[in-house]
Amino acid sequence: MSQLEARRPSRLISLLAGLVGAGLLLGSAPALAADHDPAEGRELLGAGAHVDALYPQVVDGKLQVKALTPGGVTDPERVALHVPETDTSRVKLPAGYDFLGPEGTEAWVTTEAQDSSVVWPGWSFEGIDRGVLKGTVKISYTGFGYAGSSAEPRFAVTQPGGFDRTKVSKVFVPGTTFTSTTGEVGGHTHATWSFTAKGTYDIGFKVSATLLDGTAITDDATVRFIVGAPSDTTAEPTPRTDPPATDGITKLTAVPNKVDAEYFVGQTVTLTALSPQADQKGTYRWSTTAPGSSTPVVDPKQTTATFTTKPNRALDGTVVRVARLAEDGSVLEESDPLEIHVQAIPPTTTLTAKADKAEHAVGDTAKFTSAQDPRTEDEHYHWYLKKRGEAAYAWIPESRLADQELPITADLDGAHVTARLFNADHSVLSESEPLELKVTGGAAAAAAAELASDKDSYRAGETATFTLSGVDGATSVEWSARSNGENDFLPIEGASGTTFSKALDRSWDGSQVRAVVRDAGGAVLAEADVPLVRVQEPEPAPEVAAESEGVPTGYLIGGAVLLVVVIAGIVLAVRGRRSSQA
Repeated sequence: MSQLEARRPSRLISLLAGLVGAGLLLGSAPALAADHDPAEGRELLGAGAHVDALYPQVVDGKLQVKALTPGGVTDPERVALHVPETDTSRVKLPAGYDFLGPEGTEAWVTTEAQDSSVVWPGWSFEGIDRGVLKGTVKISYTGFGYAGSSAEPRFAVTQPGGFDRTKVSKVFVPGTTFTSTTGEVGGHTHATWSFTAKGTYDIGFKVSATLLDGTAITDDATVRFIVGAPSDTTAEPTPRTDPPATDGITKLTAVPNKVDAEYFVGQTVTLTALSPQADQKGTYRWSTTAPGSSTPVVDPKQTTATFTTKPNRALDGTVVRVARLAEDGSVLEESDPLEIHVQAIPPTTTLTAKADKAEHAVGDTAKFTSAQDPRTEDEHYHWYLKKRGEAAYAWIPESRLADQELPITADLDGAHVTARLFNADHSVLSESEPLELKVTGGAAAAAAAELASDKDSYRAGETATFTLSGVDGATSVEWSARSNGENDFLPIEGASGTTFSKALDRSWDGSQVRAVVRDAGGAVLAEADVPLVRVQEPEPAPEVAAESEGVPTGYLIGGAVLLVVVIAGIVLAVRGRRSSQA
């Protein structure tokens, strides 16, 4: 939480704290027993201790939420996480934390970066064995209790967000739509925990997951934070009531799940319609306006208060609006426009995928492996499959490891498989070159065809030419391209014949180009692709100093200038001599 400004407590604040503790200020909390210890029976962990406050495990088919401390795995009820007042833990909130308080509000924090003066809490799914669960693990905030002198204590869990990682991304913020997060088995996360008052906070969470057989499993846990000295708390925490999610919202609003609606390729766009005039159970109409267009298009599949989609690069600049509808379909209220922003993270490594065989038979189980070069700390993988005739890749269910198996069926002849590497925020970091499957005796969905590019790689600004062969007599060809890390092939405007040319910019790097020929009924006659298009930075501009008979032009110009200066000096000297003689 680098935006937060640490400072030493002022003498006035110390005096006021003493007065509050003595019960001398009007409106202060009632005097309570002074011998209460919120850390009694618990291990008090601070001073840089690394604690996974939520560390779920699956034991005998049941979910158990534990805590992982420097001393090992234990129950959360046996741990108290300590955020004492230090030069770095006591801060002033900067702009962007209005959900906690106005800019300048005092707060106590433990950040996503380890601070040796306070506890370093996070959550981890490393305690769950792989191959046990179906899908991801979800953590949901369920409420909190507080004991202390503040009448309106607040807390929040945040991370750096936005494209430049300088904005505030909400993870758990009571009284908002940000009350849950999900992660992969093996994931490990740290965040900034911020508190607006000293005291003891009991924060409730529910962890949920699904076993491979479809059985839902859940468990609850309460995480205790002691902010300030333990002696500042003189009673057990009591439950607090969170404000409604619409608190501070005056009209129908589309709330994005990422700060300022900035998404990386690989993440999921989730917009929630909030209105102080209604709950989220009504009927809604979502419309999108593509970049460069003035015509909104209604999405007939999105009729609830939640809108979701995958952020392809083509979505960048799209404007979304939502309307709340009456039973007769009339519009009750409509939101302001919200613009979606999408970027791709430049590859952090080269991901290579290999198959165990060049050709498989029906009934085989193909085995795929992947490797990073250079090796990174990221270990979050997914594998994707596209069959012939399909216009998009689809996730291979439960593919989450660097290696993957796939049962071979006849319809996989000519299919493509690719692996992707993600970070903890589910942004694509790298994608492997797609592999084409060959199935012995498989029923290929298209006739033999070949698509070739005129070069192996290009410089940005160069024109690439793609040629489809083996389709004699074809008059109409469907051309499409898929950007690196995305699933969908999008049509290439203006391309129709067996040859297609285009000047490429850097956004084409890593893309896949596809050509399809269909019969009159729409069935695929031929399909081929260039699995990986490489586009490098443009050639550096040549130096201005051109060669002239082996001597740089700059040297010639400099020599000429020097010669002129010498000649001028001689002329002036001669003139001066003549003047003196006269």
